Order: sequence, then structure tokens, then C-alpha cells
Amino acid sequence: MLKGLLKSRRWPIGLDIGTDSIKMLQMYRSGQVVSVTACGQHWLGSDAPKSGPEQRAAIVAGIREILNKGPFAGQRVVSALSSTQLSIKNVRIGQMPDKQVAEAVAWEASERFNFEVNADRLRWINAGQVRQGNEIRQEIIMMAVPAEVIDEHLALLDEVGLVPENIEAEPVALFRVFQHFLRRRDDEQAVSVIVDIGKSATRITVARGPKIVFIKRVDVGGSNLTEGVAKQLSLGYAEAHELRIRIMKESSDAANRRGPRDAEAVASGRTNVDWTIRDAMRGQVEELAKEIALCLRYCSVTFRGLRPDCVMLTGGEAYDTALVDLLAENLGVECVVGRPMRGIDVSRMDVAANRRGTLAEWAVCTGLALREMCSQDTNSENANVEHRLSA
Repeated sequence: MLKGLLKSRRWPIGLDIGTDSIKMLQMYRSGQVVSVTACGQHWLGSDAPKSGPEQRAAIVAGIREILNKGPFAGQRVVSALSSTQLSIKNVRIGQMPDKQVAEAVAWEASERFNFEVNADRLRWINAGQVRQGNEIRQEIIMMAVPAEVIDEHLALLDEVGLVPENIEAEPVALFRVFQHFLRRRDDEQAVSVIVDIGKSATRITVARGPKIVFIKRVDVGGSNLTEGVAKQLSLGYAEAHELRIRIMKESSDAANRRGPRDAEAVASGRTNVDWTIRDAMRGQVEELAKEIALCLRYCSVTFRGLRPDCVMLTGGEAYDTALVDLLAENLGVECVVGRPMRGIDVSRMDVAANRRGTLAEWAVCTGLALREMCSQDTNSENANVEHRLSA
């Protein structure tokens, strides 16, 4: 009976298909304790195909490998569409009742996207009231996707025997991890800035309290940083990547041993190679910081007084202490590495070889795996977001 009870509380599998790896995660709740019951990660490799039938075959093979190795229960899955697949546009509409807002957003979407949009392929967030001249209007974030993208995604899930419970927009899944902790009255005006730095791009999400107010994708990621190192040190891309990973791990381990407050000791322990790599990355990090600063400035002007105390970094690149330090230096704001699995029992997570303390690269996958719990505990998504990009 206990086994059956646990099964009934086990949520759908979270599936995150990234540029360089596939992650899958499943959890269950017993009382107030949320635990990981199955997880797996498959690395696609730098030489993996980037598009077409070959890419799909590689992804299908990776998902099957994870399912065969891990004790995943059931076939229900919550997956994500990446910011690359999504088209995101902001519009401003007048003050009107909720029903009319939905109709106005549908009309705006039909006018602004260069493909046909219906309710199943449109998701929108009412970011809140803004002043435009002498008028008070509503800022709307619209996210839409062409029919062929959804059809391809559904076909892929069907090929590996998974049943889609929901197809999410990646930024929404990412924020859910941190939204879950914003429940106190004092958190209603808290400003969250989450910068998810992946291999090919960076996703910037800004929220006030439990509501997302801004989303943007920037085409600067870990591959750009690696290319900078390769050029500076006259190395091939693969060699530069391996060097960055090694230095990243050594710096992260050193910081963890000495503690986050002992910055002077960490700095004194850097080698000439460390400093050379920092210098090689500086130009790309400054470009990324400039984009983030523009986003924060827009939010500060649009949603008057919206300023963060810190910037939360997630994604695989968040472990690079040089990147964290350089971003903080250029932004003039503290940058910290996010802990998406804070408060979750991860003792059964079989990712020891890749674990580096915070599990920051699991943020999107964790948000997907937590969807059912968050939907049951609060209806915050229903209050702030309309029209799921659902199957």
C-alpha cells in the first residue's frame, strides 16, 4: 500500500532538452518533504548535429538511454520549449476587464507574429500597469510558437513513449523554482533577476514578487566565452573548452573550501592561467553585462523603482567564478549562483560526477518537475498567466 501511495504522489517527469545535454527529473512528496526519485543526464557532445533528422535521432537516443538507466515511473512528462523556439513580443493595451484583455491579446498576437497563432500556441503574462504619457496601460508579454514546432515536439515525445502533460515556455519553468519561495507578504514587492547562462545563449527573467515582468534572450553564451579563450591562447575550441571546465572546477572547489566571504584569499590563489582566461573572457562578459544592464534599466523606467539587490545566475556557466566576478564588476550589483534544489532531498540524484554544489544547471528541469506541486499548492500561474502552450 505504501508503494502505491508514493506512486500516486509522484509527479510527471520533467524533461529539459538543452543545447549540449538532455536532463530528466522526477520527484514525489511525502508530507512536507519533496524528494528526487529519479534523474538522468545525457551529454550530446560538441560534435552532435545541431538540426535536422540527425539532431532528432541523437535526442531520441539520449532520452531512451536516460529512461533505461533511471527508475522513472509512468509516462507523463512536462517538457519545455526553449527560448530559441519561442517568439516573444511585448505589447501595451488599455485598462479593461479580464475577458476583454484575453480578446485584445489574441488580436495583438494575430497582428504581430508572422505565423498563425491560436490559444494552444500562445501564452501571455500580464506584467502589470505602466504609465505611457498621461495614460495607464497594461504591459503584456506574449509568447507564441508555430504549429510545426509543437507538432515536431509532440512527435518526438511520442517516439520515446512519453505522454505530454504540458509543454511549457522555458522562462516560466525557470522562474517557478524561485517563485515557489516567494510566499510571504514581504515578498510581494521583492525583485528577482534570474540570468540563465547556457552554451549558446543567455535567458534574462525579471520578476516582482510572484509575477514575471520581463523576459529576454541574448545571443551570448558559454561557446562565445570559449571562443574568446581559444583565440587568446591560440588553442582549438575543444582544448579551450576543456581548459575552461578544468579551471572552472578548480576555482569553484577552492571557493567552496574557503567560503564565499574570503574573496581576498580566493583572488590570491589564482594562477597566471586564471588571469589570462579572465582577460580573454572580459570582452564577451562586458557585452553580456551591457545587455543585462539595458534590461534592468528598462524595467526600472517601465515599472518605476524596480531595482534588484542581486542577480541570480543559473545554467552550466554559473559555476565559472571568473564570469560571476566580471558580471558583478560590470553591473555594480552582487551576482550569486542560484540553488534551484534548495529544500529538496537530492540524496538519490545520481549525478555525482557532474555535481558541483548548487546544481544550478538543473534550474529549468527542476521547474518542470515541480509544475504539478506548484499548481496544486497555489494557483499563481492561473492568476498571472493565460493560455498554456499545452499539448
